[in-house]
Amino acid sequence: MRTPRQPRRITPRPGRLVSPPPRPLRRPGPRPSPLQDFERAGLLDGLSGSDRSARVGVLTTLVEEGVPIDELRAASRDNRLAHLLLERALSPEGSYSIHEIARMTGVGVDDARRWFRAIGRGASDDGTYYNDGDLALVRGLEQYRELGLDESGVFAAARVLGRNLSTVVDAADALLQGRLDATRDHPELALRYAVEVRRLADFEAQILAHLVATHVRRQLRSDAVEIAGDANLPVRGAQEVGVCFADLVGFTLLGEQGSSADPDRGAERLGGLTADLLVPPVTLVKAIGDSVVLVSSDPNALAYTALDLVQAARAEGLPSLRAGIAWGTAAPSAGDWFGRPVTMAGRVVAVAPSHEVIVTGEFFDELDTDEFWGEPAGSHRLEGMDTPQDLFGIGRRSVA
Repeated sequence: MRTPRQPRRITPRPGRLVSPPPRPLRRPGPRPSPLQDFERAGLLDGLSGSDRSARVGVLTTLVEEGVPIDELRAASRDNRLAHLLLERALSPEGSYSIHEIARMTGVGVDDARRWFRAIGRGASDDGTYYNDGDLALVRGLEQYRELGLDESGVFAAARVLGRNLSTVVDAADALLQGRLDATRDHPELALRYAVEVRRLADFEAQILAHLVATHVRRQLRSDAVEIAGDANLPVRGAQEVGVCFADLVGFTLLGEQGSSADPDRGAERLGGLTADLLVPPVTLVKAIGDSVVLVSSDPNALAYTALDLVQAARAEGLPSLRAGIAWGTAAPSAGDWFGRPVTMAGRVVAVAPSHEVIVTGEFFDELDTDEFWGEPAGSHRLEGMDTPQDLFGIGRRSVA
């Protein structure tokens, strides 16, 4: 058994990133309780009987975790003892400087510092600021290098993850706040709750890992369909279809400014509107948060549906809806669709103005111009596309 000061060795399997689980609250052998210190600090004021005993247990646990009395007094004054206990429960072991991490991983100090900043982890040269989880993160960079991946791309992906991770954390925090509020006046309950929080943190990590793997696999499948199409190679189920992405422009802003229920209700209402408006051969592929994805082999039917959806969302008072549509060869697989028009539609909707339906030139060429009008929406250099794309805004012609 290692002593508490000995650094933990983390030896991940080749090609797999491993992050150590949050440490359990340590339970060292019996030792005298600093009861008098607690009393002098006023940490037991107003408590008696079982409540006093339970509070002594919580305070003793935190002292054994290295929390000073002054910090306990401040946390008690602000009703943060439960938060403090849970925070300590989620803290990995280890105490390293960035120079020690660089030496243990073989990653240069400057690169380690740059890596931390890219993923949203603060970087400091001030003392032993880092823990075993940070050590695993830098070893992850080392493994990326061993895989021979383009380093600029690795850092770019890390920055995207860092920017969006706060959204994931906010969602997890919303799950915890109700229970934390219940333990505010009874931090002794948080001692048992800490076990649940550790399980939740592990579960959230598993969900994130699974979703990343799923989306990467999906993107690889889409890339394979595109490559096969460009090379005129047969792909099972491949066909010419239109793909429509429609999303709520104000969805993210709602989540930042209001309660989480606001964007949830908006997304649910969008899903309900979409289901009500669908008429074959248009099908709903999936709903992703604030957006829906539609597919149809009939371009006119898809255009009508997209225009009706934008109009209905406006009438319902939903945040501004916009839609982007592309046309091309795609293939169905496991309930989803893959191929260039799927990727293109996602790029087009990102530049579409509110309350409008914007389409690619390929899709516009498929439309019946007796039923739809179109006007140039400019030439756009879309993300991931080598050449600028001419886009068009479309609308329904008035019936004479």
